[in-house]
Amino acid sequence: MITLENDYLIVKIKEEGAELVSIVDKKTDYEFLWQADEKYWARHAPVLFPIVGKLKDDTYQYDDKEYHMTQHGFARDLPFHVQNVTSNSASLYLKNTDETHEKYPFEFSLQINYILHYSSITVSYEILNPSTDKTLYYSIGGHPAFNVSQSPSGSKEEFDDVSFRFEPAGQYLQIPLSKDGLTTPNKAKYVEVNEVPLKHTTFKNDALIYQISQQTEIVLEDKANDVAIRMKPNRMDFVGIWSPYPKRAPFVCIEPWSGIADPDNTTGHLAEKYAIHELRASQLMTHDYTISFSKN
Repeated sequence: MITLENDYLIVKIKEEGAELVSIVDKKTDYEFLWQADEKYWARHAPVLFPIVGKLKDDTYQYDDKEYHMTQHGFARDLPFHVQNVTSNSASLYLKNTDETHEKYPFEFSLQINYILHYSSITVSYEILNPSTDKTLYYSIGGHPAFNVSQSPSGSKEEFDDVSFRFEPAGQYLQIPLSKDGLTTPNKAKYVEVNEVPLKHTTFKNDALIYQISQQTEIVLEDKANDVAIRMKPNRMDFVGIWSPYPKRAPFVCIEPWSGIADPDNTTGHLAEKYAIHELRASQLMTHDYTISFSKN
C-alpha cells in the first residue's frame, strides 16, 4: 500500500489496479472515498483501460480476428509496478504481457501518476505506444466512488440532500444506455444541467452519461455532511454519474472518461469504435483530471 500525505489529506493507493482506496480529510477524519462494501460494490476507484464501458457481446474484431473483453477492460484487475513514490506523489505502470495479448493484441505502456497538492489530487494517465509500426487503439477512464449521506425515507434509504451540477451550467449532450449497457446515440439529446438533486431512482436506467468540454467542472455536493467534491477533467470527453439501482448504496461515482461504451448499432471493429483513441507508433498521450475536496 502506498500512502501520500500533506497537511490536508491522507491518500492511500494499492498496487493492484493502481487504485485509490482511501482519501481522508485530516482535520475531521472524514473518509471521502467509498470503502468497497461487497454488499453493494466491491471497488473504490478502478482504472478503466483499454476500454470504457461495455463492448457489444463483450466482443470486438481487429485484423480479421475476434477478441473478447469484459466491461471496463483488464487494467483494474492487474498488478501495477511502482515506479516512484514521494510524500505527495506516486507513479505506477503497467505493460503488455502474453496474458493481455490474448484480449488486446497491442504493445502498450500505461503509467498512472497521482499528485497530492493542498486538498486536491491530480490523476494523470500516460499511454505510450512502443510499437514502431502499429497504431494503438484505446479508451481510458476513472471510476471513483464517493461516500454520501443517506437517511430513511419511508421504508427505504434515500440520499440525504445530495446533488451535482456542472460549471458552467447549460446544455450538455446526454447519452442514454440501453438495458444491455450499450449507448444509444439515436436517443441522445441536449439537456440543461444546473443543480440536479439525486435520488436512487435517478439511476434506474443505469449511469447518467454526458459529453463534456475541457472547461467543464463537475461538482458533487452532500449538504447533510457539509461535503463538496469538485472534478476538473482534462482530455476527458465524457463523464458518467452512477450509483447502484435498485440497491440503495451510500455512494455516488463521478467518472471522467476518454472513451465510452459501444453504441447498440456498432460494427464491432475496434478501429471504428465510437470515441476510440488512435495513438500512432512511438507516440505518447496524456489524459488527466483533478479532484478537490472540501469538508466543513
